[in-house]
Amino acid sequence: MTEEPMLMRIPPEIRMLIYDYLLDNGGTKDISIRNQSKCEYEARRSKSRRSTYNIMERTIAKKSYETTYCADPHPRRSMHTAIMHINRKIREEASHFLYTKHAFHFGEDLQAVVPFLADKTPRTRDLVREISLYKRSPTNTMEPDSQDWTSVCRSLRSLQSLDKLTLVIEGARPRGPWDGPQSLTVSDFRLLYTTRHESLDWARELESLKTIKDVVIVADIHHLPHPESNMMLVLAAFSSSIDTSLVDFLRDDLGIPARSDKMATPAPPEDQARLLEDALVAVRQQTSLMRKCLDTPGKLMDALKCCSTLVSELRTSSLGPKQYYELYMSVFDALRYLSVHLRENHPVNHLADLYELVQYAGNIVPRLYLMITVGTAYMAIEDAPVKELMKDMMDMSRGVQHPIRGLFLRYYLSGQARDYLPTTESDGPEGNISDSINFVLTNFVEMNKLWVRLQHQGHSREREQRIRERKELQLLVGSNIVRLSQLVDLETYKSSILAPLLEQVVQCRDVLAQEYLLEVITQVFPDEFHLHTLDQFLGAVSRLNPHVNVKAIVIGLMDRLSEYAERDGPDDKSDDRAQIEADALAKLLEKVNLQKELSTATASESKPSEEDGKLGDSSEAAETADADKPPVGKKPTAKSTDEATEENTGESSNDDSSTLAESTPSVADTETTAVNGQGSITDTVQLYEVFFAQVKNLVEAQHLPVQDIIALLVSLCNLALNIYPDRLDYVDQILAYATAKVRENINNADLHSPPAQQSLLALLQAPLSRYVSPFTALSLPTYVPLFQSQSYPTRRAVAGGVARTLLKNQTKISTTEQLENVLEVLKVLIKEGSQAPQGYPGVTQRRPVETDETMEEQGWLARIVHLLHAEDNDTQFKLLQMTRKAYSEGNERIRTTTPPLITACMKLARKFKQREHFDDNWETQSNALFKFMHSALSTLYTRVNGSGAAEMALRLFASAGQTADLVGFEEVAYEFFAQAFTVYEEAVSDSKAQFQAVCVIATALHQTRNFGKENYDTLITKCAQHGSKLLRKPDQCRAVYLASHLWWATPIVSNGESEETELYRDGKRVLECLQRALRVADSCMETATSIELFVEILDRYVYYFDQQNESVTTKYLNGLIELIHSNLAGNQQDSASVENSRRHFHQTLENIRSRQYEGVVLTPN
Repeated sequence: MTEEPMLMRIPPEIRMLIYDYLLDNGGTKDISIRNQSKCEYEARRSKSRRSTYNIMERTIAKKSYETTYCADPHPRRSMHTAIMHINRKIREEASHFLYTKHAFHFGEDLQAVVPFLADKTPRTRDLVREISLYKRSPTNTMEPDSQDWTSVCRSLRSLQSLDKLTLVIEGARPRGPWDGPQSLTVSDFRLLYTTRHESLDWARELESLKTIKDVVIVADIHHLPHPESNMMLVLAAFSSSIDTSLVDFLRDDLGIPARSDKMATPAPPEDQARLLEDALVAVRQQTSLMRKCLDTPGKLMDALKCCSTLVSELRTSSLGPKQYYELYMSVFDALRYLSVHLRENHPVNHLADLYELVQYAGNIVPRLYLMITVGTAYMAIEDAPVKELMKDMMDMSRGVQHPIRGLFLRYYLSGQARDYLPTTESDGPEGNISDSINFVLTNFVEMNKLWVRLQHQGHSREREQRIRERKELQLLVGSNIVRLSQLVDLETYKSSILAPLLEQVVQCRDVLAQEYLLEVITQVFPDEFHLHTLDQFLGAVSRLNPHVNVKAIVIGLMDRLSEYAERDGPDDKSDDRAQIEADALAKLLEKVNLQKELSTATASESKPSEEDGKLGDSSEAAETADADKPPVGKKPTAKSTDEATEENTGESSNDDSSTLAESTPSVADTETTAVNGQGSITDTVQLYEVFFAQVKNLVEAQHLPVQDIIALLVSLCNLALNIYPDRLDYVDQILAYATAKVRENINNADLHSPPAQQSLLALLQAPLSRYVSPFTALSLPTYVPLFQSQSYPTRRAVAGGVARTLLKNQTKISTTEQLENVLEVLKVLIKEGSQAPQGYPGVTQRRPVETDETMEEQGWLARIVHLLHAEDNDTQFKLLQMTRKAYSEGNERIRTTTPPLITACMKLARKFKQREHFDDNWETQSNALFKFMHSALSTLYTRVNGSGAAEMALRLFASAGQTADLVGFEEVAYEFFAQAFTVYEEAVSDSKAQFQAVCVIATALHQTRNFGKENYDTLITKCAQHGSKLLRKPDQCRAVYLASHLWWATPIVSNGESEETELYRDGKRVLECLQRALRVADSCMETATSIELFVEILDRYVYYFDQQNESVTTKYLNGLIELIHSNLAGNQQDSASVENSRRHFHQTLENIRSRQYEGVVLTPN
């Protein structure tokens, strides 16, 4: 009987806590189930036991491919489901916890629902309590999911315990009002359902799910352009009603227990749903009466009375924004009907009289709605006093100061007057464009005040609720800015619009308002407008509330203008980008060197006392002074010294950082070179200079945290790289500023936060990914200093990216400068262990063992050696020396990086040989190279311990000796082979490794040609002796007969040898080796082993007989054949090895028979 696991002996309450911890998905209680990607499925296909199914690719091709489902590959925290495999009891307990306590979110992958549930046992399926699905827009005809939806609903019917279904419905609508129905009512949905409209086919399937207790409807609304077709109008109206009328229809008409996700929070004291329904009933009743009155001649006054009554429902203060909006839309439908009737019947009922008449309404809210309805209808009439009407309606609207009622009233005013605002330049009573702008601006200011005031309503404990309500209402305020964007041109925007807009944003001092309004301003006005008003906009940003997320605003604007300027500029189709980058880099480095020389000269002219007392301060001051001077050949600008010093903030911290471009703080005065040398919008706007100056101002004015500063610099760097690819000094300036900020905040915890580290990594990777050559980025004067100041993970990520880029593109490293920069970056991969960032408190940790990841990195370093390709041999040798010096800091990691170095050295040795008739010093160069190789191999042998290290050193010594012999350095080759024997004798102890080592040395010696007879005999004899002393008899035998080839050289065609070439051959010594091998084989205890070795030796006899070795005669062949026959005949074992030897022997005999050797007897006597 098996012993009960220790876990089952723990009290159940504690076991539940353990399950809670192990099966926690980061505290979300949600588990995402998704379709497995095609690549992941192919990689794990053989290991998966889950049901498979076909899905369509989301590409133009619409191809189908097989896949299966999987859990979210990026959960907040790993769930340890392995505990469920301990035993059945634990699985039952853990399964109950896993499936009942979590909600399964399938998102858009409806295809995964049926296989996921089908793979579960009935007991497990009954544990599922909550599921979340994503329903694509019911009006979407591009990617219908009706078939999948039907299958899902059919599968959900089997879940008897399913309590909650969260249904996210996709929708889309414009940001502001549109022409046409703004929403659908319950009656509209009822009509669509009755007529079986395709937009509600999914609701029929949902109606069949009778066991679900709670259906939560969530609206996922996307942006939709202004609707022009009927389908788009239906989509917009449908989307506006998802969490309102649709929920009511599903609940009241279909009996589905549906509710909106916005109703999930506790309701206020007033029963809002009941109050809203009562108000809507009253509105519908009065609307019906109003329409009847309007259709009856002479009953206009009765219609206005009904209209006033229904509008009075908007006086309520008991509804939240969402409920009030639904009521407003119902009232809006009625007012729109009235407005159309008034315009069509203007001659009969003069609108001027009606405009005066409606102002006698008793309550202000109905009075103002009727006044706006009649007034805007009057504005549409020819010769109407539009200017006076706009002013009057705007003034009267100030009478409603309740935040929600006032916002909707002014939203109604803005929407109704939109199509009738004057756009001419007339000075008459009909008004002009200036009047329209003032009207919209005034309305915006008043609405913003009401919106900001809303946060102060109610108790302080309802602050979060007020924030949510304000976010629901922000669209109303933003609609005014949308109106402005449709009215103005660039000049008007610069002179009349932007200043009052920004002033209102700055003065409100509300965080939510400032963030939203600046985002709207950024989004709705054309990019060209922002391009010409950058100073004004960014100046206002610097005056915002300190708690505003300035970073997001500036980055959004920066990225948008970067894309615009790149689109506006001509496409860079030139094939000489690399040459352009090289020329720009040369100019930049020349400028750096010049400034360094000026700095040195200034420092040397300092007074002796200052040099003795404050040497460091003097150098820094000189550096700063030189940085303020204009480049040679240019006239100094009119800037003051203080301004210039301010521009170079951060540059004095590093000599290389003084390569800043001249910043210009004003858009109006800027002139720059066109993008890529051709005409574009940036001809008149120095986009980068303005942004850089304003970013520095923001940093100082807002006291931004370091993570926000770095994020801003990332976007600024991308802007410089996209628009000004030839201005390397811009990127260098950004990196210099980042370096200064990093050093200022080196002990600040914010610098080491994940967001800051991610931004720093993005900043360092941006130039690498953009420039054609990675050497361009690495050669920037401030790149390496910034890189060196980063934490270990950041430096490692950048170094890995550099290595992968070099290897992927096979980028050749041809100069010492390029290699120096590369090695400086790769140093973090070369050295062992991670290091804490400079100045950051922490303990340096060392990795106890190499991981798969670090081994892959060492493989990158090894492959980079093969990218070293200098134009001349001397430079190539220097590159190898630099690489070895850098790699030697890796301690035992040199076992991975030394072999490619030796291989590269052997290639270089052959190149030296090819230049022997052209270079007088090639022998000296070769000697130095071989000494370098010997030193590297000796270091590898002495420093690296562990299995395989000695064998590797031996192989490399043998290969090096072979190369030295090939180029004619006999003594050097002898030394390498002697060292190989030394390694064999000192460090190779395993019998198999010894045999392999003897074979390696023998193979290398067999291909040598330039040894003297004495040296060669010494080496090959030593090799044969080591072979004869191996531990195992079979190894001895094989080593000895293989050593026989050392006395019988054969032509190497690749070296230009042929059969006529005189080669070293000693037939007697060959025969001695073969005879000795026979004796060793005969001494083996197992007959099968002896027979196998005899046959192998016979193959060698045949080989030498065929090579016409006079010492190998038919006598030896016949004797060995007879010996094998007799051993096979006398063998009583019927083993597989004997059978293999027998087949091998017969094949050898067939070979001999085919060659028709004279005197060779193949059959036994």
